[in-house]
Amino acid sequence: MGLTPAEIDSMAFRRPRPGATGYSEDQVDAFLEDVAGEMRRLEAENRALSERLAPDDLAERVRRAELDCLRAEEHARALRAELDLASTTPVPMKLDNPHMLELAQRNADEHVAEARREAEAMVEQATTKADQLVSDAQLRASTIVADARHAHAEAISGIETQRAAMLDEISELAGLIEQQRSSISGDITGRLSEFSS
Repeated sequence: MGLTPAEIDSMAFRRPRPGATGYSEDQVDAFLEDVAGEMRRLEAENRALSERLAPDDLAERVRRAELDCLRAEEHARALRAELDLASTTPVPMKLDNPHMLELAQRNADEHVAEARREAEAMVEQATTKADQLVSDAQLRASTIVADARHAHAEAISGIETQRAAMLDEISELAGLIEQQRSSISGDITGRLSEFSS
């Protein structure tokens, strides 16, 4: 399930029981503010890119989706590195009870695992979206090619029909010319015979 910036901003962690230690509230709040800010920035960037994108420009859409996917993967890697660093950085604690230290470590491990799952889900979501856009683009491209082939076939068929009609018209004109030639020849022959008699 995805998180919105508002949900991250409103996230509240329970304070540890009196005498117990836990995560620094200020550090957790600062981290959540950074995450919410980054999510807002990415949402704004996605909106801006979507508004600038022409509806028929599928190749550009695919290219941008692939870039978004790469950015999301890079961001997820950065978050994983931060989480790995946070999980390996010792937190100074005064614990008299070794069970409390074990509980704190388990709690930290659970948070790190949950953050990793969320990062992986974000990458998977971006990859799925990119794959869908590529699939849509390929379908659209094949439709355009099929339409172009159909239009080409119709144009060729139309040219053949026009050619046949023109050949028929040429034959008719040739017949008319021959008739006119015969008529004129007969007329000239008749007039010549009148002059000679």
